Amino acid sequence: MSITGLLLVDKPAGMTSHDVVGRIRRVAKTRKVGHTGTLDPDATGLLPITIGACTKLAQYLLLDNKTYAFEMELGKVTDTDDASGETIAEHDPSGVSAEDVEGLLEQFRGEIMQRPPRYSAIRVDGKRAYELARAGVEFEIPARPVTVHSLEITGVELPRLQLLMRSSSGTYVRSVVRDLGALLGVGAHTTMIRRLGVGTFGIEDAVKLDALVEGEVDLHDVLLSPAKMMEGLRSVTIDSDGERALGFGQSLPLPDGFQAPEDEPIALLDGAGSLAAVAFCRELDGVLMLRPKRVLLERDS
Repeated sequence: MSITGLLLVDKPAGMTSHDVVGRIRRVAKTRKVGHTGTLDPDATGLLPITIGACTKLAQYLLLDNKTYAFEMELGKVTDTDDASGETIAEHDPSGVSAEDVEGLLEQFRGEIMQRPPRYSAIRVDGKRAYELARAGVEFEIPARPVTVHSLEITGVELPRLQLLMRSSSGTYVRSVVRDLGALLGVGAHTTMIRRLGVGTFGIEDAVKLDALVEGEVDLHDVLLSPAKMMEGLRSVTIDSDGERALGFGQSLPLPDGFQAPEDEPIALLDGAGSLAAVAFCRELDGVLMLRPKRVLLERDS
């Protein structure tokens, strides 16, 4: 049976998310490997990787909330907003206190408008922003709404401070630090970013990439099943008749009392608890039914 599942990787610094995918492809011996959202090359931490049939389930993962631990350094502005970039401005940060920083954090909590970094994977006119930035092209990335659920200082070693942030997907730590430094009048950049959580998954369950590549850890021992991958969804357990109907692509009746918005994916589990399909509620001939969108006919291991 082909390898299928979700792999939680602790990405090391100095690698792109695509680099990690390439390493896992060699370990898993399959091209069917993808990631669920980029992590900056200099950043470390949790990177969920989909393998096999689960690459087509990634769009249904509930990964909106991300948790980051990071460090910022006051007094220096770089073109990439992190320590890997060229310094473009320097200011004396000695007059800034931790209390000054704390006093501004409320402006970065809740729903805010944020402009992504110029060196980011955002597409501008069909090209990645970082490609345009490296080529010296002048361009603007419009601000967009993001949500910062929490943002707290966890350590102070001026001119550096450590912070913890929980935010919606698409929120850039580097932009928070860049804008915070601008408000303080001395500039700032990130010196460390570590992603601790993605959706319901945490860094404590992730495996070191080198351990996988060097064979210290067996991929099969750390791979999460499709059912585990989708456990953040509301679920319905189906019987053998339901499994047969899914095999023909047929819709299933909605269990009594079960309700869900039409845009919400629902995990359909077989009697063994394996993921049989991902479905949506749809009205057919005036009756709400579970219409399968993605069917897995093989049981997960």
